Amino acid sequence: MVHLVYSNQSSEIKKVIKLIAKQSLPERDEMNFVRYDGNNTLIQEVIDEANYVPLGYDHKVVAVDNCYFLIKPKPRNKIESDQDYKALFSYLRNPNPDCDLILTVPTSQIDTSSEIFKIIQESGRITEIKDPDTKEWNKYARATVEDYIKKNPGSRIDSEALMELTERTAGDIPLLRNSVIKLFLYTDHVRYEDVLLMVTRPLEDNTFQLFNFLLNNENEKAVGLFRDLQVSNVEPVTLIGMLGNQFRLLNEVVFLSKKGMSNDDIAKELGIKPIRVQILKRQTYSMSEKAIYRTLDDLFNLDLQIKSGLVDRFYAFELFLINFKRD
Repeated sequence: MVHLVYSNQSSEIKKVIKLIAKQSLPERDEMNFVRYDGNNTLIQEVIDEANYVPLGYDHKVVAVDNCYFLIKPKPRNKIESDQDYKALFSYLRNPNPDCDLILTVPTSQIDTSSEIFKIIQESGRITEIKDPDTKEWNKYARATVEDYIKKNPGSRIDSEALMELTERTAGDIPLLRNSVIKLFLYTDHVRYEDVLLMVTRPLEDNTFQLFNFLLNNENEKAVGLFRDLQVSNVEPVTLIGMLGNQFRLLNEVVFLSKKGMSNDDIAKELGIKPIRVQILKRQTYSMSEKAIYRTLDDLFNLDLQIKSGLVDRFYAFELFLINFKRD
């Protein structure tokens, strides 16, 4: 069986992988359970692994994290030119019955029009783990905090602090759980100020702010925000990937707008909210298509240089922010 699992919630993806492995394997070991990072592993190597079941084993599970080639828009990757997607198509149409192949994508922005998605949809199993809506998240966050307090008598949290914690964790289940533990280790009585001190705003919000600073020619503010994020141990490579997604999305909006599509149609096509399309459309006046392509190339090369150890990651990314030009 071929499985596709995608979600913004990495912890929930891990649960699904664990459940599939538990159902398929009586005992799990390094021979019958193999895991790859799709960012660094060629798909033909994965297929070779999926087709091979070691002597003495009836079944195996092969899990592939970060299947970037299913993200929409597809990010650039240094291994892309060497990928043999024909081998994947062939396997998807005739999978090894003694293997569960699990492809995972750490985002809800998936390309449902791709041939890979359509083949799995026909003959495999697709699991989408949706983010909780605002009402569900508020309820979940409150329940998580109340459960901790129930297990730890004497602990309490102010209502303003709970509201801020709920907003700052913004649908991120692991972040919420870790933040609750961290806050109550810090103090038995969690106040609003404690949340401001101990819980950082969602990285996606900070990346969006970084993106806005660049488009508004506020390079100094972008550098300042990056230095603040360094204190929280945010890696430049993570920011490069997320910034790249922002600029690719901007480019998609420009392209679809030129085709005469409405905001609602663009939002549906890209899987984002209409208000996000409106904001991006306003930002298209700040940056030319040529500059967007140049920026994507710069980010790709920067990512490659950092991962190759050719430059200091912090210095190189800060230099990118300083030298960024929107025209």
